Amino acid sequence: MKFKLTILFCLFTFIVKSQELQSTTLLPPESKEISDLTFLEPELKDKQVVMLGEQTHMYGNIFEMKARIVEYLHQELGFTTIAMESSMYDIWKMNKNGFDPKVFNNAIWGVWSSSLEFQRLVNYIDDNNLKVIGFDSQINNVAQFIEDFFDYLETTKIALKLDEDDFGIIIEGVLDNVTIEEEDIKYKNYEKELKRIIEQLNKLEQNDINYHWKQFTKSLLACSQDAHNNTEEILTNDFGNKNNNIRDKQMADNLLSYIKRNPNEKIICWADNIHIINDNSSIKKPIANEFVSMGSYIHKELKDKSYSLATIHANDSLIDLGTKKWHKTPIKKNSFEYELSNLKLPYLFVSSDQDGMGFTKATRLLNFIDFTEARLDQLHDGYLFIQKATLPKLETKTDSIETSAKQLTLTKKIEQIQEGQSIVLKGQILNKKTNQPVPFANLILKKEEIFRVADENGNFELPVRKQMMQTTLVTISSLGFETLEILLDGLNEKVYLKPKFVELDEVVITGYLSPLSVLKNAITKKEENHPVEPFNFFRYGKVLINSNDKNQLDLELITKDEDEGYQSPYIITQRVEQIKWNVNKNPKKYKYSSQFFAYRQNAIRYANILHKRKYKKFKLNFVKSNNKNNDETYIIAFETERNKWNYTNRSYPTKYSGKVYINKDNFAIVKVIENWETTLKKQEIKKHFKGYENYTDIVETTIKEENICVYSQINNNDKYYATQYFRRRYSESINNENIRNRRIIELDSHLYDFELKDVEDIEYEWREKDQTVLNRVKYDETFWSSFYEREIDKESE
Repeated sequence: MKFKLTILFCLFTFIVKSQELQSTTLLPPESKEISDLTFLEPELKDKQVVMLGEQTHMYGNIFEMKARIVEYLHQELGFTTIAMESSMYDIWKMNKNGFDPKVFNNAIWGVWSSSLEFQRLVNYIDDNNLKVIGFDSQINNVAQFIEDFFDYLETTKIALKLDEDDFGIIIEGVLDNVTIEEEDIKYKNYEKELKRIIEQLNKLEQNDINYHWKQFTKSLLACSQDAHNNTEEILTNDFGNKNNNIRDKQMADNLLSYIKRNPNEKIICWADNIHIINDNSSIKKPIANEFVSMGSYIHKELKDKSYSLATIHANDSLIDLGTKKWHKTPIKKNSFEYELSNLKLPYLFVSSDQDGMGFTKATRLLNFIDFTEARLDQLHDGYLFIQKATLPKLETKTDSIETSAKQLTLTKKIEQIQEGQSIVLKGQILNKKTNQPVPFANLILKKEEIFRVADENGNFELPVRKQMMQTTLVTISSLGFETLEILLDGLNEKVYLKPKFVELDEVVITGYLSPLSVLKNAITKKEENHPVEPFNFFRYGKVLINSNDKNQLDLELITKDEDEGYQSPYIITQRVEQIKWNVNKNPKKYKYSSQFFAYRQNAIRYANILHKRKYKKFKLNFVKSNNKNNDETYIIAFETERNKWNYTNRSYPTKYSGKVYINKDNFAIVKVIENWETTLKKQEIKKHFKGYENYTDIVETTIKEENICVYSQINNNDKYYATQYFRRRYSESINNENIRNRRIIELDSHLYDFELKDVEDIEYEWREKDQTVLNRVKYDETFWSSFYEREIDKESE
């Protein structure tokens, strides 16, 4: 009996020991040493593709640990090609001129290019002349891709059977916003045409150019099918519709087709953990267990020649990058991460080729919050464990709206409602010419920090103190109307605004120029009339943020900026030079100039009314200005009923309208005014702001936005440069307790001292860590005094 117990004890001990994980300790990610990685040599013997995964594209030290692995694989095992989970097209485009770190960072996804840790890999590629390719079906520089696509089809004499402009609009919607635009071409006809083009490409000689354009077109088809088929809500946090996992299949096709053409290259694949899974069949979760990842296709095709190396961590909290708030993500007891965390070692490698990995375990590999049961030895061939994953290191004026001091004589005094020590003025704003309501008009008492917007019927409520009635002016404005400044005591129940413009419906000027032809000329001549080469300028920026009638931020600053030209899709880069804090009630919140000046500010670069294809889809009218200074310009009023991002640049339904001012002599664009107006109810808010914490209890919201861009000739140059940007965004929300919250942001930029020759290359903030940090400089009273004097002198000239 004692002998039997001994045998059973030994057997139990053997089983327990066999389940204990064997791990290898690693040096920290930032280490420049790679000798600790020699364990990889027997693991990766005879491998042609090593797939390096990461969790959520979010952590800087994971990027750097992977960069260390790349260095080892290159130096010790002869891997020479890096395949990025980024646009195959954009990186191919870069490679035409040779590797360039700046162009490469622009070609890949920002989750990496914005990380200082990732630059270790970028610099290593550059220093060691490694080859880099992309395999993602998605596109980064969409506008350039569309132009190149049509040029290629023309070169190969593949004629489109559908309207080129409408076809291009659908492509842009797919690649920019994952939506299908069917107003002009039905999806089934669009898809049929893409498949026909691919058939034609298959008949061509498969040289390098034809091969790549065939893959790009197949990738475009995959993105289109993804946008069309995956419209239902995602059923898990991990994967989309199990029947339409199109992106992974196409990424695998892109990579495998490249390997087939380059059989002697040893390739390191940089991607998300989910994309490099070998086998999902052990996953104990619906849909996820039927998901076919890119790695599954690679593993099936290459068999023992591929190796999947995932990266995991044991963080117990997660930051929501949208709200900048941390959330608890506790580690589940007895999970894979729990087991590794208990080893009390910060960096480990665990091979799947051991007895302890042949069991079902709970893991967060598929989701950065929830745990899933799966066989880890089937998911990946090995694991890099980082105990604590870290976030990446990222590195007075003229009014924008013309004003008028005219006060209108009205008949009935405005209604005054007593509310404690204050009164509320209730009235309506009307068009003086038509007597129709002026929706979403602005009412501003800037000194008193009060901002309001009328509703869609022109009705408004304005809270004031009684003592303000005799002394305080209110500014009332709306785009297309003369601005009114009037004493509060002079307000009447009906407030009339005078139109600035006279509508000239369906007018054709000089017998042949219609609004459509004038706008077409201006768009065609954008490259001729506006800068396409890099240049520098200085920006005087004024930032005002007001919440519930209290200024939260009043900031003035000077930055030196670099713009790569108006055809470049990339944002302006800048460096803070001077700063003046007037009000700052949230010093921890407002840290970078890029928080204010990284939005889509230049209409020539982003506005869809100036898009070479989309402008035809807008309703256009000539209007005549009452201001004689505009006699030398065509003024075209525009609006659209197409309520999607593809036309409005907004994810929610909104009325989008405005005006474009165009020089009569050379068709240069000299001014663009854009206006967005909307009121959304509970169901629309739930649909369009899902996941936004600030909207969880909102039952109604009104949003009004205005953008104004002014363009002028500078330095005796023929080109027209933006010299002023203005943006105002007002939002008013009502929550389920009937509490109103109001917020306004005003951004006013005046650009000056342009430099067109000796252009300084100003890097993005994450590469020069303090460039956009607001407190990188201190308030300089001498500078600001001289700056204001300079502006006064300019105005007096």
